[in-house]
Amino acid sequence: MKTMRGVVALLIVGISTHMLLLDGMDGLLWSLVFRPSTQFAPGYSALAFRRVHTGMDRDEVTKLLGEPLDKQDSPTKGSKWRYSKSATDSHYNLRTVVFSANGIVTKVLHEYYVD
Repeated sequence: MKTMRGVVALLIVGISTHMLLLDGMDGLLWSLVFRPSTQFAPGYSALAFRRVHTGMDRDEVTKLLGEPLDKQDSPTKGSKWRYSKSATDSHYNLRTVVFSANGIVTKVLHEYYVD
């Protein structure tokens, strides 16, 4: 019975940690193995990035995060705003906001990218 409680407690802690981290448990583990070389946009903060969600518009995202490092615009496909990149063309914390053609957030991408 004690073992079962320990397993359940460990599972709950693992799931909770995964939910709290932008890159999840796997991102945490990868970052321990492969040191990140992430460069973030000047106004970026992890707490603000967590608040970005689908349905927001460009102005709302800019108020939260400031200007991105890079904007990739397509008149038909929308835009991708990158708030991070690799400073050394290596492993990094990916932070991207994807907008529809009418400027509404459709995806918020965050993961630990291993190159």
